[in-house]
Amino acid sequence: MIQEVYKDIYMFPASLPNNPLREINIFVIKGKDRNVIFDTGFNKPESKQDLIDGLKALGLEVSDVDLVLSHLHSDHTGLASMFSDAGCRVYAGPIDGKLMNAMSTESYWEDVNSTKILYGLAENETQITDHPGYNFKLDRPVDFIPLEPGQMFKVGDYDFEVLDLKGHTPGHIGLYERKHRLLISADTILDPITPNITFWGFEYEDILGTYMDTLRMLEKLDIDIAFPTHRKIITNHKERIDQLIKHHFIRLQEILDAMNHNDEYTVRDISSVISWRIKADGWDNFPKAQKWFATGETMSHMEYLVNRRYLSMRDDNGTLKFTKKKDRILQKVIY
Repeated sequence: MIQEVYKDIYMFPASLPNNPLREINIFVIKGKDRNVIFDTGFNKPESKQDLIDGLKALGLEVSDVDLVLSHLHSDHTGLASMFSDAGCRVYAGPIDGKLMNAMSTESYWEDVNSTKILYGLAENETQITDHPGYNFKLDRPVDFIPLEPGQMFKVGDYDFEVLDLKGHTPGHIGLYERKHRLLISADTILDPITPNITFWGFEYEDILGTYMDTLRMLEKLDIDIAFPTHRKIITNHKERIDQLIKHHFIRLQEILDAMNHNDEYTVRDISSVISWRIKADGWDNFPKAQKWFATGETMSHMEYLVNRRYLSMRDDNGTLKFTKKKDRILQKVIY
């Protein structure tokens, strides 16, 4: 169903089959000089058909639009090559654009698979073929035009500023229209679900802290409407940001509460006992695909606690081991 959510800005869903997210919100801006679509859905026939049908309902074909990719995840980039093949200009942030192309290769996923050892997961607990990012990824690298933070991006009557919204991914970008007080926020602010904040490797240190800094930056901006790529449009961004920060405060404390002093824990140990919004009777019955996201998110929170000296961490033959040093996290650490 097509909705005009603001003047010349349209939204329609593209399905994400067999995924808890269910669908992605696709946004299209129609202008006199060019039309722009934001993100694509999975590299799956269902997403592709919804995308083509949505464009057709707006009187457009794939070749009639420029494509902007907010971040590297496969539900946002999986069909980028379809636009590239049609001669469209494809835009992405410089960091996530590079990672997006790397993720189309087998070697990238071999490295991802090695994080099982880092987290303390058993070899048979989950496989890379369980990961949606692998199964529905971009089929090959695409040439993209980098959108640098601070750069202006004009579409019709809108003058967007490219924002650095790193946190959900290392190079997530958003577009902010100051005059109209609009933000294309993609996966940075979601409601009622919370964005997955996962560990991306120590080269992207303290990714949860980075995400918190991004939220604080957005909280200071004048925004009437934020357009997210999942669930509902956000008209109360400051209130929602406050809720997201509190969510992570609760999660951090839950991790501390799950640990005894002097005992050592792996990421898997903690992931298997803390709470998740997944219908499963215990960790053994947890969906294998979701184990990737659960352990990655647990790791990002444990690294955050290590950096603030609530936990200590050591490498035990490739597996990280954590020990609790403090019982209660101070709320001022978050705010």
